[in-house]
Amino acid sequence: MKMKTYLRKVRKLIPLCALSLLASCGIVDLEHSENGKLDGYWHLISVDTISTGGVCDLHQERRFWLVQGTIFQLYSPDLEKGQRYVSHFIYDEEKLIIEKLYKDKREDGDPELEDAEVLRPFGINQIESATFKIEELSSGSMMLSDENLRLLFKKQ
Repeated sequence: MKMKTYLRKVRKLIPLCALSLLASCGIVDLEHSENGKLDGYWHLISVDTISTGGVCDLHQERRFWLVQGTIFQLYSPDLEKGQRYVSHFIYDEEKLIIEKLYKDKREDGDPELEDAEVLRPFGINQIESATFKIEELSSGSMMLSDENLRLLFKKQ
């Protein structure tokens, strides 16, 4: 009886030991993100122009911001042949700063983005240091604003 109990306990520990071994060898990264509710796959559903009060409804458009760990990515399968744009970002409770954006083309070394025009459909008007005030951030929605625009997102 005692041997069976012992073997059951050992069997439960084997996956944990294997994961610890892989992490210690650098094969698995157990680091977690400090981004809290910001991490995720965000669907841009509305862009409001602050100065005029104009609203652009994007519910039917497929424009996404992806945030995970230290990586920020823009993606739309409908725009520019599904080109992705990547960056790092700075985040605190009050603001989100998107650092310099690059084309996500690993085979070409992620070339620098030179024209901010391709970012406008995502609510971003500059290639470098785009700064947004965080007006709302919950597990299901996010509202950001800069001096010109207010962006509303739903988490997918």
